[in-house]
Amino acid sequence: MNRMNMIRALALAGSVGTLVLGADMDAKAKDAAAAIAGKAAPVSVKAAAAASAVKSAAAAVAKTGGNGIPDHYSKIAFPEFTYQPPQPRDYRVVLDRGVVAYLIPDTTLALIQMTVLFGHPNLPAKPGDVAALNLYSSMLKTGGTIRFKPEQLEDSLEFVAATLGAGIGDMQAEVGMDALKKNAYALTDLLPEIALQPRLDPEVFKVQKKNYLENLRHRYDTPNGVMGIAFEHVMYGSHPSNWMATEKEVAPLTPAGLKPWIGAGYSVKNMVIGVAGQFNRDEMIAHLNKFIARFPDKYKIGSDSIPPYRGPDSPGTYIIDKQFTQATIKMGAPGVKRPDPDYYRLVVASYVFGDGGFTSRLMEKVRSNEGLAYGIDSDVGSDYYRRSTVSVALQTKVETGAYAVKLVLSEMRRMAKDGITDVELQRAKDGLIKSLPAMFDRPSATAHIFAQGEIWKRSPDHYTEYMDIITKMTKAEVETAFRKYFNPDSMRIVLVGPKEQLMKADVRNQASLSNFGPVRDLTLQDIEARK
Repeated sequence: MNRMNMIRALALAGSVGTLVLGADMDAKAKDAAAAIAGKAAPVSVKAAAAASAVKSAAAAVAKTGGNGIPDHYSKIAFPEFTYQPPQPRDYRVVLDRGVVAYLIPDTTLALIQMTVLFGHPNLPAKPGDVAALNLYSSMLKTGGTIRFKPEQLEDSLEFVAATLGAGIGDMQAEVGMDALKKNAYALTDLLPEIALQPRLDPEVFKVQKKNYLENLRHRYDTPNGVMGIAFEHVMYGSHPSNWMATEKEVAPLTPAGLKPWIGAGYSVKNMVIGVAGQFNRDEMIAHLNKFIARFPDKYKIGSDSIPPYRGPDSPGTYIIDKQFTQATIKMGAPGVKRPDPDYYRLVVASYVFGDGGFTSRLMEKVRSNEGLAYGIDSDVGSDYYRRSTVSVALQTKVETGAYAVKLVLSEMRRMAKDGITDVELQRAKDGLIKSLPAMFDRPSATAHIFAQGEIWKRSPDHYTEYMDIITKMTKAEVETAFRKYFNPDSMRIVLVGPKEQLMKADVRNQASLSNFGPVRDLTLQDIEARK
């Protein structure tokens, strides 16, 4: 089991809320729906609105000759869509020692799910610490606890149909539980023991160590495996957050060598709890206060500050010579560190450019028109700890690698020059806003999102603000942000594939990698450098 990566970009805004079709629900209808569904996102149609919808539908049927089918899909009439996100403050509780918890009731099933986040950098002080820290994280829970051997713990959890988990990531650690209501409090009491008093069982350690070594040996077996490490190196350089262990550092490790790390990653400082399920609020608060009391005041390793990143290498083309059958391409430039007003402007721009599926310009040009790639997309990184990247990624035949890069840069210049249309802007807004309810359809997801937002210090009105910002965004704002960050002259173009074939000029399409700036070789030793 590899070290858990706790910092992943969450949804753009994140929320679960109320879908209202046609008109607002009255309070009684809302309460009744909540009681029946037991969720934070009830759906209701007010009687008057329903009657109006039926009347409109009847009129539409009459216009289609009585069969109810419009003569074109664009004429299909949909009810008005209004998304009302919940307010985190409605679920927020401040517990003992200043710990914040989000308590989301869910009466659907007799279950309780809990996630506890610990926002603190857990970066290795030196490259030699990477292997031990990764292995230590993988031993939490799987290696047993001070009271329970691994097999005892696993058998007990299986018997009560429950799961427990723990892990330490670069920027935060986590423990979690999913259990039946009747067992939840007893299992919650095990979490501090898993985090702070692991057994580090020798037999489990052998398995984890073997898995770790195998992962290291095979990390370059796939094009995407190589690209992930190479692109990180080009954009950020060597940093404690991306150091990798070597086989020589892993080989001599023993369970005794992990003992100095016991207790690392967990403290009451910047602890945030998310709970969803069927519980009594007062009982849960009392139990969580007992839970909090078992954690130390300070973190054992790391500091609150993060070492500076070196910054990206200069624009140009970077090739990792690997004998794969396809060219894997990723081009990127520095983006923004959140919160930043340009972030949402970039998200809308990227939706139009390459992140909107088959409606995006890159998909139409590179896949639909030219047939060069099965999939292609653009991305705007979401990062609260460092400046993120804007990027475009695709795979294509080795022979068409240079032409694919040429097309992407050409589309980038065209959109910068001509801007976007009103239809594209509205489609992007609709896609971003209307996708949110489906992403947050479970109370447990809501609890986790609110807890993560607390770690990231998001505004209490973050989710409402998100919708308002997207709705009011203008074409000029989107176009300005796109030109600023998706600049063809600022792109670092990284390719993984056979260099000799990649460098051959495509005479038919007048494309060559040498046309896109200096071409530099990257070796595996280069991208593994730890400075």
